[in-house]
Amino acid sequence: MHKKVIEAALFMTNKPLKLKELSRIVGVSSLGYVREVIEGLKDEYKERGIDITEFPDGWMMHVKQDLLNRVKHLTPYSDLAEGHKRALAIIAYKEPLKQSDLIKIQGNKAYNYIKFLEKKGLIKSEKEGRTKTLLLTAEFERYFGDTRANIREKLMRRVSETSLQEPDSEEFTEE
Repeated sequence: MHKKVIEAALFMTNKPLKLKELSRIVGVSSLGYVREVIEGLKDEYKERGIDITEFPDGWMMHVKQDLLNRVKHLTPYSDLAEGHKRALAIIAYKEPLKQSDLIKIQGNKAYNYIKFLEKKGLIKSEKEGRTKTLLLTAEFERYFGDTRANIREKLMRRVSETSLQEPDSEEFTEE
């Protein structure tokens, strides 16, 4: 029963779960036992399309890298809110990007976006004077199933296509 509950928790979550959290969910106090159950599940999933991986913030279930491109269109980045996606796109487009510049673009809510994206492992920040420099990580490339160079190129194309479609100036006159 414990194995099923841990498997269900890892399947349902959109963020890594620490051993303590999993032990609370299962109702078992032994972290060693919970780790043992997870290791058993990892072995069972070796021949399946899913991996169970330990990240710095805990354990998570995700699609194996070699299958990601074939199935990613089914739930495109559903664990990211629109604000997170915009922040990530801005960082990818302008990398390296100062945190203060992202705040100027998105406002104070961007602090929460940065915190979430760092926790998810998609970006990292390095202290630079009174601000931080935001950079993409290898997890960003794994998550999106492409290199940051290719993603940046797609973003640049999209921005140039959008800027070519200028609105008719008569429709947008100030009153």
